[in-house]
Amino acid sequence: MTKPTLIFLILFSLNFASISALSQKPKALVLPIRQDVGTNLLVADIYGRTPLKPVGFVVDLTTRHLWVNCETNYKSSTLTQPKCKSAQCQKAGTKYCHTCPIAARPFCHANTCGYYLENPVTHQNTVGELAEDVIAFSSTNGFNPGPLVQIRDFLFTCSPSALVELKLPKGVQGVAGLAHAPIAVQNVLASKLGLKPIFTMCIPSGNSNGVIFFGSDGPYSLLPGLDFSKTLKYTPLTISPFDEYYINVKGIKINQKPVPGLNISLLSVKDTGSGGGTTINTLLPYTILEGSIFKAITSFFAQQLSKVPTVKPIAPFGLCYESKYFSSTLLGPGVPSIDLELEGKDAVWSIFGLNSMVEAHPGVLCLAFVNGGNEYRAKVNIGVYQIKDVPLKFDLSKSVLGFGGPLSGARTHCENFNFTTVA
Repeated sequence: MTKPTLIFLILFSLNFASISALSQKPKALVLPIRQDVGTNLLVADIYGRTPLKPVGFVVDLTTRHLWVNCETNYKSSTLTQPKCKSAQCQKAGTKYCHTCPIAARPFCHANTCGYYLENPVTHQNTVGELAEDVIAFSSTNGFNPGPLVQIRDFLFTCSPSALVELKLPKGVQGVAGLAHAPIAVQNVLASKLGLKPIFTMCIPSGNSNGVIFFGSDGPYSLLPGLDFSKTLKYTPLTISPFDEYYINVKGIKINQKPVPGLNISLLSVKDTGSGGGTTINTLLPYTILEGSIFKAITSFFAQQLSKVPTVKPIAPFGLCYESKYFSSTLLGPGVPSIDLELEGKDAVWSIFGLNSMVEAHPGVLCLAFVNGGNEYRAKVNIGVYQIKDVPLKFDLSKSVLGFGGPLSGARTHCENFNFTTVA
């Protein structure tokens, strides 16, 4: 357990008594988030059940709801299961009704709603049981965590234990889904607490906690006093038939020069159901590009560094150099920037060395993009490495994505939210 996580758990315990003292609905909620070292997946500890217990969840932009293993060690006096044809089942959009044969798992109850579940890493799937229970988040003023808020009758799905046993981080018992769906985490919080359907992610670049804000336009303050809500640029969000988030990339430049030989039509959001476009995927450690896009970008990047000798690529990357040839800057290794020109006024997402070059081996830096061939539905799948220390605000009320520049340029990091002091 990292030190910031331990501090947060202590503050949670100390502040638990203040739940009932919160006289009005919170304006925003805050949640620590970290990257698991073994799997590179994003993980958050969320409190739930009665009595409250911290449970680890993978945080995923493509999962439509929160689901958790109810088959093993799930004890709660407030767990309930909505009945078939109930308002809760209608809200979830499920029409499946459990009949629960004799051989059914212990958590299956007759006449309750089934909901499709998938392990987003292994793609193993099953039908779980829709349920409700208590969940708890810290309120926030944007500067510190505040009194804790219990959300009763939070709608989620119970899964069998087998769904969490493969390729998920140790201790994780479910997935917190943030896709664009009726019972995704941010939408249940919004409907229960009257918050805005907004969540803002700030993924850490180190081993400490980053932060997710729910429900507000800001402030989003990081020590020593930077409110990054004021510096975000915006581009439209498009939602796929699979409830995934897409953005429209109009062009790509390297070193302020358009990448030659790039099929721009592959980047645009035309038909997100059958392929094409650019999405953000928090399950991927690095950005994965369609084959021809990968070739165009890596070739032109290499041309811009033609005087720097390459070394044998280290899988899964295709272009590598000795690190000794590059200077060190606030924005990482001194390499040409990669600029994604997005739809919207001044909407240019610049990827500097901090997010474009990875130390794949001691003394070796590689361009942190992977050739995905035609394996993925989207042609550009922006992964976690490219969004570390880059704030992302998903404003579902306005259907826009807010994004910032790398925080290291402002001499701060996503780890610098002040979890150690309670407002």
